[in-house]
Amino acid sequence: MSYTEQELAKADEVIPRVSLTNYKNDNNRKIMVDVRQLEELQASGTVKGALHIPKGVIEFRMNNNKDVNEDTSIYVFCAVGIRSALAGYNLKKIGYKNVFNLISFQDILDQGAEVESVS
Repeated sequence: MSYTEQELAKADEVIPRVSLTNYKNDNNRKIMVDVRQLEELQASGTVKGALHIPKGVIEFRMNNNKDVNEDTSIYVFCAVGIRSALAGYNLKKIGYKNVFNLISFQDILDQGAEVESVS
């Protein structure tokens, strides 16, 4: 098993896969983060209100986000759920307690999320 496969298996153990309903019903301070690349967002849009923080820089950007603390609920998603699982796992490793994987952009759309365009 490759290193990435090992990390993904660990991520799947500790980062719960949840639905958009879980996000909507979460009464804690929360954010939704799209970890896809900008080109992907420009091609398909993103979920209305989601922050765009690519997976490769998420730890740095979250640690410098004054609106987020270790107790903030962080919901991540990507195109198919792999990058979001790994990004969520990395956030867990640096101290964020409430990290959830919304899986894929299409899953969220299928659950009724609104889309906004990205330029």
